[in-house]
Amino acid sequence: MRLRSILSQVASFGLAGVLLYFSLRGVDFKEVGAALSTANYWWLIPLGIIAIVSHLLRAWRWRILLYELPVAPGAERSEISLYSTFSALIIGYMANYAAPRIGEVVRSGLVARKERLNMGGVIGTVVVERVLDMAVLILALGGAALMLIDRLDTIRTLFIDPVTSQLDRLPFGILVTFAVLGLAGAIYFVWWWRRRSAYQEGEGGRLRRTIGAFANGLQSLLRTRRRLAILTSTILMWGCYAVMAHIPFLILQMSGPFEISLLDSWNIMAIGAIGVAIPAPGGTGSYHYITIQTLVHLFGVTQAAAATYAVVTHAAQLVLYTVLGAAFLLHQGIKPGYLKKAQETAIDENQANA
Repeated sequence: MRLRSILSQVASFGLAGVLLYFSLRGVDFKEVGAALSTANYWWLIPLGIIAIVSHLLRAWRWRILLYELPVAPGAERSEISLYSTFSALIIGYMANYAAPRIGEVVRSGLVARKERLNMGGVIGTVVVERVLDMAVLILALGGAALMLIDRLDTIRTLFIDPVTSQLDRLPFGILVTFAVLGLAGAIYFVWWWRRRSAYQEGEGGRLRRTIGAFANGLQSLLRTRRRLAILTSTILMWGCYAVMAHIPFLILQMSGPFEISLLDSWNIMAIGAIGVAIPAPGGTGSYHYITIQTLVHLFGVTQAAAATYAVVTHAAQLVLYTVLGAAFLLHQGIKPGYLKKAQETAIDENQANA
């Protein structure tokens, strides 16, 4: 493994540890244990079913986008297996707990290899997926802001003021240094990109073909005639996410005492999604911190109950992805070492399809 990859993983796990410490600092774990001992775990069955349905919907939507990728001249367009997209998706989620965002590369590499698709194009469809989800998340956060408008001051105090206050404390010289380093980095990147482009052109234009394939992936949403299917799957998928966020309140018997409705769960899920976007393995620590702060300060939940909810929801996903992901790896005969190798070499291995 390259030094850069090692440092990146160490930094991400360090960030997760720090955030997890601050999330659970001061929590009475006896209360957490008591809540877990009296929980109604029968609700785990519908939770697992809905989680699988949500991922099947995502895999189906991804399959529609992948079908729009161009095929080689003279080749027949083959039907992409739902099993391929679903299994790759779950394995990718499992890989995210090893290193942030490696899952996107892993799942793209698995599908590109199995379905004989261009890696650049597959990654392009993943980017389209993320754009669609980001649009829904922005709408969800906007709706949450309107519904919690009387608590916007609390939101600013919790999540915005700590960041701005830290920036205000930074000496002017450090800010200038960061700006200079950023500019130098941008100049270096442009120089490196031109040099690499010239080299790749000399090798037969591989880079140009890869960029073209990536652009094809980005255009998959524009090409498809099944936009209604994409819209429907997106709505149903995010609806599943809302139910998945609410069921743990039923498991822990919190919805009644704290008056948490399904709509509240939707808002909590939307705000908690910000924590998942932070570059910590599987959202560890970042998800816990944002979710606990949201429950305590915006919905009046006790700290122990909020911590229990965050731990249960995160652990349930971890178990689901690990069990299903490992099962798919075994069924497909993929060695776990592939996940580590994919982080550095998946793109190079699949560029041959360009």
